[in-house]
Amino acid sequence: MKNPFTIGLVSGEKFCNRKKEIKELKRFIKNSQNVVIYSPRRYGKTSLIQKVLKDLSKEEKKLITIYADLFPVSSYQDLVDFLSKAIIEGIGKEVNKSFIKKIQNLFKGITPTLTIKPDGSFSVSLTYNPSASIELLLSDIFEGLYNYILSKNLEAVVVLDEFQEITTLKESHKIEGIMRGYIQSHSSISYFFIGSRRRILLDMFTNKNKPFYKSSFLYELKKIPEDEFSKCIIKNFEKTGKTCSTDLAAMIYNLVEGYPYYVQKLSSIVWDLTNKKVTEKIIFEALNVLINTEKADFENIWINLNSSEKAFLKTVVKLSNFPIYSKEFIHESGLSIGGIQKAVKSLIEKDLIEKDKTYRLTDPVMKLWLSREINQI
Repeated sequence: MKNPFTIGLVSGEKFCNRKKEIKELKRFIKNSQNVVIYSPRRYGKTSLIQKVLKDLSKEEKKLITIYADLFPVSSYQDLVDFLSKAIIEGIGKEVNKSFIKKIQNLFKGITPTLTIKPDGSFSVSLTYNPSASIELLLSDIFEGLYNYILSKNLEAVVVLDEFQEITTLKESHKIEGIMRGYIQSHSSISYFFIGSRRRILLDMFTNKNKPFYKSSFLYELKKIPEDEFSKCIIKNFEKTGKTCSTDLAAMIYNLVEGYPYYVQKLSSIVWDLTNKKVTEKIIFEALNVLINTEKADFENIWINLNSSEKAFLKTVVKLSNFPIYSKEFIHESGLSIGGIQKAVKSLIEKDLIEKDKTYRLTDPVMKLWLSREINQI
């Protein structure tokens, strides 16, 4: 029997709840509104938006869905390639086999070459004048898309995943300004900006000195409620001939603080270790396996932190209920108030900590790993 839990993109029957979010995001799209979706990494943002796009492709025949992952962007040429190809592929899904003719005049200076594969899918390569300015190329892309939408009496949603990565480009401010100019005038297109580096992404839309200031709705993706996720866990065990009680499903959820990726991964490991019935012993054995599988990632993060950041994180784990400027915290960390302030600023930018009532590690399994490492010292 195949493991029913998914660690990567979740789709189909494996998709758990998010009914409220799906309904709200569809409403934004149908009203051609622009939205920023933010949360910690591996919270299910991409799975959610892919689910929404898939549903709408079936429900709205006049809606083109376009998805571009900008995480690998390292130059404005990359940005041009990713955006152009995403638009072509989005249109290609909507216009059947004749779409090759229909996109010949989509762009003025960017020429797509399409290779049809035996299975009916296609790949796209682009050629354009290498000396063309970023202004000209982006104008070509956004005007081309909008003119196509208007000419066909269609609407569109454009999803730009890991959008904050464009801030790493040397032309980022210019690029943001150009894109904002076109996006705010596209009345028939909904733009979704998604990202995991929350501080950077939100700064793009809440800093009055940035081009995208107050241009979109801010939408925080939160955890799936415990009762809903527990139902999904129990159901997945049941349909594969195994049992997990409500209390133990809740234990799985709470051990990783409801963090969607880790709930799925811990459940997956528990399923592998379970013959027929889940027990507490199996869950804690699986938790140890989970920490060990994530260890390399945490160690890589750790070695790239400075001494003040490390001292702060260790102290947050040790003294989780103490204010960071309390005498106890300052003494334990060995940091000055200024050192704490600097570490907090840097760790928030790296999305390694967040503040609820007190500061805490964003990643609950990293907290467990660090706690284990501290106890071994």
